[in-house]
Amino acid sequence: MFKNYFKTAIRNLLGHKGSSIINIAGLAVGFAAFLLIFLVIQYEKSFDNFHRNGKNIYRVVRIGKNPVNREYRTGVPFPVTPTLRADFPQLANAAAIFGATDVQVNVTAADGSILKKFKEPLGVFLVEPQFFRMFDFTLAKGNITKALNDPNAALLTKDIATKYFGDWNAAIGKTLGIFGNNITITGILNDPPANTDFPLGVVLSYATLTQGVNMTNWANISDANCCFVQLSSSSQKKQFDKLLNDFVDKHIKAVNPGYDLALQPLSEIHYDARYGTFSGRTFGKDLIIALSLIGLFLLVIACVNFINLTTAHAINRAREVGVRKVLGSNRAQLIFQFLGETGITSLVALMGSAIIVFICIPLVNHLLDIHLSTSVLYSARSILFALGTLLVVIFLSGFYPALILSGFNSAKVLKSTFGTDNKKGILFRRGLVVFQFVIAQALIIGTLVVTSQMDYFRNADMGFTKNAIINAGFPGDSLSRTKNDLLRNELYKVAGIENLSLSSFTPAENDGWYTDLRLPANHSNSPDMIVSMKPADTSFFRLYDLPLVAGRIYFPSDTMREFVVNETVVKKLGIRNPQEAIGKLINVNGSTFPIVGVVKDFHMNSLRDPIGNVVLTTMKDAYGLVNIKINLAKTKSIIAAMERIWNRNFPDYMFEYSFLDQSIANYYKQENQLSQLYKIFSGIAIFISCLGLYGLISFMAIRRKKEIGIRKVLGAPVRGIVIMLSREFTVLIVIAFLIASPIAWYFMHQWLQQYTYRIMIGLWFFAATILGSLCIAWLTVGYTSIKAAIANPVKSLRTE
Repeated sequence: MFKNYFKTAIRNLLGHKGSSIINIAGLAVGFAAFLLIFLVIQYEKSFDNFHRNGKNIYRVVRIGKNPVNREYRTGVPFPVTPTLRADFPQLANAAAIFGATDVQVNVTAADGSILKKFKEPLGVFLVEPQFFRMFDFTLAKGNITKALNDPNAALLTKDIATKYFGDWNAAIGKTLGIFGNNITITGILNDPPANTDFPLGVVLSYATLTQGVNMTNWANISDANCCFVQLSSSSQKKQFDKLLNDFVDKHIKAVNPGYDLALQPLSEIHYDARYGTFSGRTFGKDLIIALSLIGLFLLVIACVNFINLTTAHAINRAREVGVRKVLGSNRAQLIFQFLGETGITSLVALMGSAIIVFICIPLVNHLLDIHLSTSVLYSARSILFALGTLLVVIFLSGFYPALILSGFNSAKVLKSTFGTDNKKGILFRRGLVVFQFVIAQALIIGTLVVTSQMDYFRNADMGFTKNAIINAGFPGDSLSRTKNDLLRNELYKVAGIENLSLSSFTPAENDGWYTDLRLPANHSNSPDMIVSMKPADTSFFRLYDLPLVAGRIYFPSDTMREFVVNETVVKKLGIRNPQEAIGKLINVNGSTFPIVGVVKDFHMNSLRDPIGNVVLTTMKDAYGLVNIKINLAKTKSIIAAMERIWNRNFPDYMFEYSFLDQSIANYYKQENQLSQLYKIFSGIAIFISCLGLYGLISFMAIRRKKEIGIRKVLGAPVRGIVIMLSREFTVLIVIAFLIASPIAWYFMHQWLQQYTYRIMIGLWFFAATILGSLCIAWLTVGYTSIKAAIANPVKSLRTE
């Protein structure tokens, strides 16, 4: 019996090649999209879950008390970690970790000469020894309990050690130049897995940092200085939250009452963009939910295709069912047979999808900047998931058609008085087509909104010039500072450099110097506001086209003497007219000087956030960045000349540069990834839906062949027949659009609320969607409709 069922299934697949190919292609693409999304989500959910103590590890974070503009920060005062260990001996562990970015690492010889220079954008950390008692990063060589006890000691991962020395086994005992210190390599770490938010590369002892930092000053905070604690059990968290409040009252409130400390579970770090991660990557849980739903919908519309085509072709199997029933088959056996046929089709589709996934994994890695391995396809979890999905698809796709096919009345079928186009069946198929296009059109609207928001980000006025500007860092040591004027003069001689400025930061970047602003009359502990300090020379305003709305720019000076503030600072000081701010004294970073100018507001972060408080001033000792306006036609020669100048003046320093507009574009990396994903998924949804349309219109053309022939004999034009065949699908697509539009508007409106500066969802998004959907659908069914309309009616009527 089973052999007979199998032969029948194969014969049916081969006998209806067109519908079989459409079914398999639709299911394969749906399977592939669903499996790829599953693999991505599993990868993102696996971050740092390999630590045995992970459930009991928390990051201590700062939360601002201002309810209007609440700040969420990772950095804590430097005394927090040692004081927590002293005050709460019940803690299983506590460790400080300082994550440094864009660090130059020099490989040095025994005599101190530089052999190689490297720039590490990420991966340089200063950690306490307790860190490795909490986290399961393992050592390949050396003693983990002693390796980081002393200052100027470091661990390298195998990968980094190989990069520096060619052979990681040869790295122990060698010397590196980092932060101006001679660092001895005391051990080699095994490379951390890709799914961690601690991208360890060069790990220095925290004692190296404490040599130059006041570890007893509770006002001394860096966002790079983080504290992790390990509780004895997760049940202790509520109790420790109360103890942490008492800790803040005891040690921090008197210094700065503007924030509290809180515990953030390790398991939440990867998903919380408010605080960020050391890797610079987060993957929100709302995005996981959205991707899961999209994957599910894509798989469901592939199943819908199968159901639609199978039930539409049911009449072709009616006689077979009638004969089987007459020969003794019962309905359960017929259901089993048809489910088996669905199973074979689905299995072939699953094998095809595995090939698609294998090909697409490298593309997904590049798009999302992740590290999925193709070997993950062979893991037990992936295989079980695929098999489970296969069973669900067989049930979803096959059960209803099996019920329809097995329910045929054998007597009516064999008398040729049976038809499958009953009203319920037609309505059901129409409902399935509407469902498909609801999903497809909702994804199209979402794609248009996300893409438009990205275009808005790219083209929005930041309040300063960002094009044709190169930024390059230079050393901040006292010897290098004496070369500031020399550097400026040499750069001005380079053909193609139009203007330049020395500063600490660009107008907009993620890093910054945040400090207190107080009015002289303020005698409380609480600052009037937190401001971003941007030390820069006087050329900064002209280079970036920062217009003044009141006063003047400060006079040239090597030290802090005057302040220029932005409009937001003036408003928050309660001053209505910027002119009234000129001459007022403010205390910033402990120094009191007058406001001499008010600059027009500009965006110093991404357009997700409101404009912040900015104070500009002169401070030669803080400069570490040169900003250069260039003639883009001479970019190559300018960069080559800059590198020669750097090598001549700063031989120990590695020359690196970036274009400001590209740095700003990187703010929106995740949004750009989301935009690309929406484009891909909406394309897949349209593809699967159009496969179904093509299959159904082909079947309708065959079923109505004689009707079309009669209409042509009676004088119906080709255009009229094409319209007749296309009218039903046009109506269904319009109905789907009316359902999809409000759903898509609601969810995209909610998505846009995360951005302070955002687009409006205009009518053109919906007009473009319905017109695009209709055009795609007409193109899909057009060829088949025209072919049926121009067919010779003699061929279709010759049997009558």
